[in-house]
Amino acid sequence: MKILIAPDSFKECLSANKVARSIAIGIKKINPNHNIEEIPISDGGEGAIEFLKKNCDGKAVEHETENAIGNKILSEYFKFRNSKTAWIELSQASGLSLIEKKNRNPGLTSTYGTGLSINHAIKSGCSDIILSLGGSATNDVGAGIFHALGGKLLDENNKQVERGCESLFKIKRIKTPKCLNNIKFQIAYDVSNPLLGINGATKTYSMQKGATLDQIEKLEKNIFHFSQIVKKDLKIDITKVKGGGSAGGTAAGLYGLLGAKLTSGFKLIAEFVNLEEKVKLSDIIFTAEGKLDYQSLNGKVPIELGKLAKKHNKILICLAGSIEPPYENFYRNGIAAIFNIQNKPMSLGKSMKEAESQISDISSRVFSFFEKI
Repeated sequence: MKILIAPDSFKECLSANKVARSIAIGIKKINPNHNIEEIPISDGGEGAIEFLKKNCDGKAVEHETENAIGNKILSEYFKFRNSKTAWIELSQASGLSLIEKKNRNPGLTSTYGTGLSINHAIKSGCSDIILSLGGSATNDVGAGIFHALGGKLLDENNKQVERGCESLFKIKRIKTPKCLNNIKFQIAYDVSNPLLGINGATKTYSMQKGATLDQIEKLEKNIFHFSQIVKKDLKIDITKVKGGGSAGGTAAGLYGLLGAKLTSGFKLIAEFVNLEEKVKLSDIIFTAEGKLDYQSLNGKVPIELGKLAKKHNKILICLAGSIEPPYENFYRNGIAAIFNIQNKPMSLGKSMKEAESQISDISSRVFSFFEKI
């Protein structure tokens, strides 16, 4: 039997590599003789750099930058060999996992550090920048990136506004840097949400980044104001762009500010490993995600992989740390069966601590059944 294992990471718990390895260990406990291929995958967000290291010709470039609250950190991006292309993963500098919970505030956090990483790649000779989104601690529509690259977001006194979403309402004028005219930007978005509204960046994702209920409406209004300034100064409407809500609106922001091209991160990653062909050749597929819920429907790995499995009439098993109904949403997108990893009642903290062993255990139990049918 040919088995494909293609999970995403479990946010703030396990990398996609560790999830894949845990699934494989569980399957091999039942039968070690099957042909198993592990492809820890990403939707373009967290884990993209690790994926590229394993599957592409190039190297990781370590450099100094800042996290989302301005602390100095070491980060890395991927530079493709014999190419002027660099892949920057936003979560490497501006990721939520880099910020202690007590310091999380999407009104103040900034993507400035990611901009420093991009600037480092440009100064190293790269002219094609792929920026993958996901796992961000920010809600600043990429304003920090724009600032770090030399862009100006000016207030009524012609001064650069402070970093963070809370200051976006002060912007009166945008000044784009001419030094970026020969740089091409491609955004690999991880979710298909728009910038604004009930399914937008702020109302869907800001609470998990530390926003309070009182803060959400203010942040939404600030982003709307920003979008109107972009429309006035740059003649671009960023509110209707598919995937524009990714990483606190970074996708939409850079679409307007830098003319970035937007594409599905999953599709971009899948092309690197010819994933669809591997799906076609598989007898059964395992995927996994930390939390399977309505947000997963916006372009996350299990759903996108499910569409490929459905297209080629393959069985896709999804494991998750948490599952929220209605399950029909997942089944209609190609997932054959969904299993929670816990084997007994336990706290979230204990489940996260024991995630590897739990994933192996459920993989064994599920595969034991499927091997017999």
